Amino acid sequence: MRDPYSETPEQGMANFEKYMKEIATSDTSNKRKEIQEKVKVELDHIPDWPEPQGELRMIYNARRENSLGKKATSKQTAKEVLEKCISDLKPKYPDYQFKYDEDFFNECG
Repeated sequence: MRDPYSETPEQGMANFEKYMKEIATSDTSNKRKEIQEKVKVELDHIPDWPEPQGELRMIYNARRENSLGKKATSKQTAKEVLEKCISDLKPKYPDYQFKYDEDFFNECG
């Protein structure tokens, strides 16, 4: 094992830069970007206004990324995640009708 205290600042920076390049090109980093892109496309089908919609989008974004990640406990479709978000927000906004592209989410499953 390398002793970090025995390297010069230049060697330490070179090792750090090498480490950062490895992270940037790792499968994990690429998978994370794929997940974020997928969720971004899905969010394009959920309006962001008025305010309850913004809250829906925020919750959906976090939950959907988690549902697609490698630590997900079960595989959920985009529609299942969206429906769960809406049902959790309904007590806070009982009279509000949440809007989303139904055709898109029906095709997603």
